[in-house]
Amino acid sequence: MARRGKIVVLDSSVAVKWFSKEPRSDEAINLMDSYVQGSIELSVSELLLYEVANALRYKPDYDVERLRNAVSQLFRLNLKVTPISEELLIRACEIAYDADVTLYDALPAALAERQKTTCITADEETQYEKLHRRGYPIELL
Repeated sequence: MARRGKIVVLDSSVAVKWFSKEPRSDEAINLMDSYVQGSIELSVSELLLYEVANALRYKPDYDVERLRNAVSQLFRLNLKVTPISEELLIRACEIAYDADVTLYDALPAALAERQKTTCITADEETQYEKLHRRGYPIELL
């Protein structure tokens, strides 16, 4: 399907909500629906795939079968997955030090910078607050 509309970078905290009923899951699912309908394009780093699977692995209501199904569904979405390059990881390192966040939290912001767009996160206390305060391209779900 050809994509139209704006592109946004997605943080794993949003994608996890597609597969686990949590606060703001409805907003996350609406974002995914907009992507499926073609009104936006969702871009992610390849790390998101691991982060989502790992987060779901530790959900008490998940077993190996449910996790396998979630991973398959995630891949079937055909998100725009960007491999982690030296340049991207180095920029994430700089952002991590500047904003005092983990590399996991800095990577989507670095990708959003590179793609001249914004990153959407559901992680208000650590990722959003720290990165937003320092002027990085991040929005709260």
